Amino acid sequence: MAGSKVAFGFVLVASLFVCSVWAQGPVAAPAAVTSWTWCVSDKADKPACDSMTAMLATIEQPALHKHSCVVGASHEDCMKKINAGEVQFGVFDGSFIDQAAATYNLRAIRTEGSSVGTDNQYYAVGIVKKSACPKSMADLKGKRSCHSGYGRSAGWTLPIATLVNSNIISTVSQTPQANDIESVTAFFAKTCAASNTPATAICSACKTTTGCTAADAYANYEGAFRGVVEGACDVAFTKFTIPAEYALGGPKAQSDWTGLEAPSAYALLCPGASNVCGDITSYATCNFGSAPAHTVMTSGTYPQAEINAFHVVMDKANSNAEFNDMFFAGKNVDGAIFSSDATKTLAYNGTATALTTSINNAKKTLNTLNDAATVSGAASIAKGGALAVASVLVSLLML
Repeated sequence: MAGSKVAFGFVLVASLFVCSVWAQGPVAAPAAVTSWTWCVSDKADKPACDSMTAMLATIEQPALHKHSCVVGASHEDCMKKINAGEVQFGVFDGSFIDQAAATYNLRAIRTEGSSVGTDNQYYAVGIVKKSACPKSMADLKGKRSCHSGYGRSAGWTLPIATLVNSNIISTVSQTPQANDIESVTAFFAKTCAASNTPATAICSACKTTTGCTAADAYANYEGAFRGVVEGACDVAFTKFTIPAEYALGGPKAQSDWTGLEAPSAYALLCPGASNVCGDITSYATCNFGSAPAHTVMTSGTYPQAEINAFHVVMDKANSNAEFNDMFFAGKNVDGAIFSSDATKTLAYNGTATALTTSINNAKKTLNTLNDAATVSGAASIAKGGALAVASVLVSLLML
């Protein structure tokens, strides 16, 4: 009898438990964890990217995504990976935004902001030592130039297009080499326009004069300015914020730069103005045009709900002390992931076209310039082929 009471009690308790669970409804399944993977095109940025994604995983609470980072073979390879859904995000320089949108259907979703100038855009400038200010823009011929990098918006596309449109740099097309490279190297005595693609690297004024890459001391925004500071170059083509930040006494001044002087020792080139040089604070009028700030892009088909969630996390990152210390507090001197002078990222809801109007006009100029190189290259190949045939005929006649 006692055993029956125990069994009855067990059944009663079990029944009450089942009824309680049934009353509460089905138990919710754990939230699905999806991937938020970033793609970087420079393997040197991978450690910073890994640190960033680890911080974002901590910032996002509850953690609904797996945060990670991969290295693409190039900017375009990252575009392909995003388009294919292999990764979700990439940060692109202004020169690549239009290609990413038009060719790979990527969408701009966040842009960098800085403490000066306007958000979403930045000015491209040419910096010289005030004591060596040229009398005219044409006097740059035969000088030495440092650029933030080959193909970069502020360091290459905007200034070179301006100099070409002003008939200061002439078209040179004598070899199959890219015509913009050939024209620039014919105009300047030496040039540092580093590139991770060997065929487009110009290294004669770089620290590494053969095989220069984005890791060169005179590459990137601040590196181009360093080239002028240390006397390797006469003009630096870079971003407008650089001289005030990196000159002596500036918040990002580097103690290991040789010959660093106060901001008053440097000047900006003023294309089209009667006074060729202006103060470094006159970037709104002394510039080679504006370019989009570095922009975070994702697939054009990526769900809006995921983008909204991404904005929430990145907005929190803006005010996260550890994230700011790594990327936005002046310590990101190498410009890993974000540019060295970025102070935040901002949600962007406009089109890629709205960001790229100015830079696209400059790119059209360089495309026209390089089309001439293509024609010349074809002619050179045809000429080379004819010479080869003639050589074979001569050899046959001599048998």
